[in-house]
Amino acid sequence: MSPYTLVLEGFRDQGFATSEQVKDAVQRMARPEGPTYIRLKHPQGGHAEAMGFNDRFRIEARETWGEGFRHWLAASPHVKDRSDVVMYYRNHCNVHGRRKCPLPAWGENVLALTDVLAIMLFYHATGERSGSYPWEDVTQYCIEAALKSDKQFIREIRPHGRDE
Repeated sequence: MSPYTLVLEGFRDQGFATSEQVKDAVQRMARPEGPTYIRLKHPQGGHAEAMGFNDRFRIEARETWGEGFRHWLAASPHVKDRSDVVMYYRNHCNVHGRRKCPLPAWGENVLALTDVLAIMLFYHATGERSGSYPWEDVTQYCIEAALKSDKQFIREIRPHGRDE
């Protein structure tokens, strides 16, 4: 039995998701008014997710352990394009509007719905990133973005009472 929880925009989370539920969820993303993101969450914190619509998706994976993590961004195995692009997602957003939340990436990170299906099913079956796609470690970008945001994050962890 799969340990993953399927998160699909606009739908109730499904614990212990099956591969058929993952396939169905990805197919729903092809609809003109369909969901714009899918995530498979592991109970210990890792996940794989795809965001976007209109056959333009950004796919990410996060590995977690203890208090650490590594974040990965999938790329096309056939495209080498480091030009900046912006894709969009979210059907409901109070800040950006409908389907206008920006997803910055490089041209090589714009993947199709068939890629979403392949990567999500592989992750569901193995808990790993698919070796059929190049993955770039973007952990540092995630950390820098979190530190620049106006949310409160712990910037440094130090034992109580130590000034070192």
